[in-house]
Amino acid sequence: DLICGDVDSCPFDAENDADSDTICAPHDPCRYDPLHDIDSDGICGDVDSCPYDAGNDYDSDLICGDVDSCVLDAENDADGDSVCGNIDPCPFDNADDIDRDGMCADVDSCEWDANNDVDSD
Repeated sequence: DLICGDVDSCPFDAENDADSDTICAPHDPCRYDPLHDIDSDGICGDVDSCPYDAGNDYDSDLICGDVDSCVLDAENDADGDSVCGNIDPCPFDNADDIDRDGMCADVDSCEWDANNDVDSD
């Protein structure tokens, strides 16, 4: 750098504290991240795809956990019933087995018939 040693606050840091966090290199573990890996996942924020999500998009749906309404559901409530798929008994049936026959609508041939066409007609 072009700052003389007698006035240089970071005499061993050519970038003079690039992230302006008052920690000079080589002592700054995240030289370009002023928040120093705020989610504590071991990845500095300047290169972290999810800087506020320690799980780094745990369900791999391309939505970081800090803004993902279904953190453990990669399909993000596929049936739109406001119950995340990882806890939804019928993740592809928004009525959640409306006839209560133990079969979700996406596999129930008689979605509204609890007896499932007992007379086979």
